Amino acid sequence: MKKALCALALCVVAPVYAFDYKLTFDQTCSYNSTQRKFPCEKSDQPVAEIKEIGGKWFGVNPGSTNRIELALVKDDQYILVLRNPVYYSGVSLLQLMKKTGRFYWSEAAYSEILKEDESTMRVGTFTLGFSR
Repeated sequence: MKKALCALALCVVAPVYAFDYKLTFDQTCSYNSTQRKFPCEKSDQPVAEIKEIGGKWFGVNPGSTNRIELALVKDDQYILVLRNPVYYSGVSLLQLMKKTGRFYWSEAAYSEILKEDESTMRVGTFTLGFSR
């Protein structure tokens, strides 16, 4: 009984750590079906953060404290894939390559009004930190 109470006390007192990824964007490539081009340019997007808190993933935009909940698609020793919520007909996926420290953020969308589709790929590096 004493061992069980001691183990329970350790679980309650022990802090819960979360993952904290800082994303630095290198370049952005965009495709539009009417132009049929896929140009890339150096990205000027500020550093963003991805945080895991209590088993849930959140994105934090630069200069904001608001968190956007992300859906976990896959997490293994090589890759972390998160789905970003979108308000359009499309998908937004963030893929972090754990062994290389690179990320790829792809978005694809279709507009019924414009009768066209678009795609954007953001590429960069990430650093891993731990926060409480």
